[in-house]
Amino acid sequence: MNKFETMKAEKDGLDVWPDLLEYAATNTPPSEIPEDELNRMKWYGVFHRPQKPGTFMMRLRLTGGALTAGQLRVIAAIARDHGGFADITTRQNIQLRDLLLPEIPGILQSLSDAGIHTLQTGMDNVRNFMGCPLAGLDGMELFDSTPLLHAVAEAHLVARKEFSNLPRKVNVSIAGCRDDCGHAQTQDLGFVPATRDVDGRRVAGFNVLVGGALGGTSPRLASPLDVFVRPEEVVAFFLALLRVYRDNGPREVRTRARLKWLIAEWGEETLREAVEKEIGTPLARAGVDERLQVAGDHLGIHPQRQVGMNYVGLHVPVGRITADQLDGLADVAEQYGRGELRLTVDQNVVITHVPDANLSGLLAEPLLQQLTPHPSAVWRNLVACTGNDYCHFSLIDTKGRALALGSELERRGVQVPRGTRIHISGCVHACGKHHVGDIGLQGANIRLGNRVEESADVYVGGRLGHEPRLASKVLENVHVGDLPVLIEALVRQRFQQTVPLSVMRLLNAEAKAVPA
Repeated sequence: MNKFETMKAEKDGLDVWPDLLEYAATNTPPSEIPEDELNRMKWYGVFHRPQKPGTFMMRLRLTGGALTAGQLRVIAAIARDHGGFADITTRQNIQLRDLLLPEIPGILQSLSDAGIHTLQTGMDNVRNFMGCPLAGLDGMELFDSTPLLHAVAEAHLVARKEFSNLPRKVNVSIAGCRDDCGHAQTQDLGFVPATRDVDGRRVAGFNVLVGGALGGTSPRLASPLDVFVRPEEVVAFFLALLRVYRDNGPREVRTRARLKWLIAEWGEETLREAVEKEIGTPLARAGVDERLQVAGDHLGIHPQRQVGMNYVGLHVPVGRITADQLDGLADVAEQYGRGELRLTVDQNVVITHVPDANLSGLLAEPLLQQLTPHPSAVWRNLVACTGNDYCHFSLIDTKGRALALGSELERRGVQVPRGTRIHISGCVHACGKHHVGDIGLQGANIRLGNRVEESADVYVGGRLGHEPRLASKVLENVHVGDLPVLIEALVRQRFQQTVPLSVMRLLNAEAKAVPA
């Protein structure tokens, strides 16, 4: 067994809670806490950050990315006392930073009192359940998947230790909209809207996709399992698949322990048969896929299915948001809407249920000058992972580089086509999902003389939808200072998978740099 399987065999991650409380009460320095215990704390969403020794990150669980204004104020208060900001992630989630161990039990209690928990948001668990941020609001959706998201989340919470020791993590999305807002093809398990004739009538439900995972050296998009499930069958199917993966997923090599590797060994048909056996009844074959497109950016002002109501999507540059902005969002959501907000996979935020009569007042708020509903095309789909200021895996400052890149492209007057996705990941783990961007950047280091500087490997042509494909690598080790020139050229030639010779000549880093 690898060291993580040995750790889990010795003590379940959920059993670390009394020890966490003891470490916090005695203010034990993280350097004196065994590594296995620090890893087990991740089962409670508590992550020691080696980049800033002695501090911790906390990952919340926000089903479907939905929040109330009251919950947002609790998060803002914690953020204000710890670094002054929070990060919105590509899983419709929030991460809090710069926490100290003695404070963590009290922070967890404050979150719990607000209806937020962090349980099983790290290590070998089912992560935050993703969905459509417009569920129940989108007039084109097949059905509102919100009740299902909460039913699956509740079933998982109740099961607790039954699924606290999976071979690796499982990412899940469930969306009844036609726009694939949960990016199902990037998930281990994705439920996408479909219809099927059952007993002479048309039934709405889901087709099932399995085995998506972008991290590592073998990224994979989820493939159809050839299964249709009705809404009332989703929870049973989800639990059955987890049991099959828990009991049969490979565990020997940590980097080959995701569901995609079980599928590589078994194939989709054998996996489907195993789930059928676990459920005890045959599974219907896939129905008609009702997806029409891949999720838009949810930015701007749009009518809801509720007459006279609107949702307003606000842009949060690369997902980093201050405590004051979080409080401001809570205030405007209550003043102009119903105090409800939702997070998106592009690290942005949506205010819902804004009456027509309130739109002008909302748009005049100073906060909307910072978090605009109408960013330029350069910014609309610019996504970046945490970066090396808080993640020890990242090789570059992704968020800082993304902000500088967007600003420089604007300064140069680059006309980026609307919908262009520029995704930046700091390392091979691909938390910025660069493999599905029109342009994807993966952090790297190069040596220039006696200096180590930041660079990126460049990918182009990734996309989701009915003809999905992973982006292709076109260049390695491009110095970050040369990225604006390169990206301008790629935009001009519409993301072709070759780089013009004239551009190559401009890329000094490509000619001079040596990988660090």
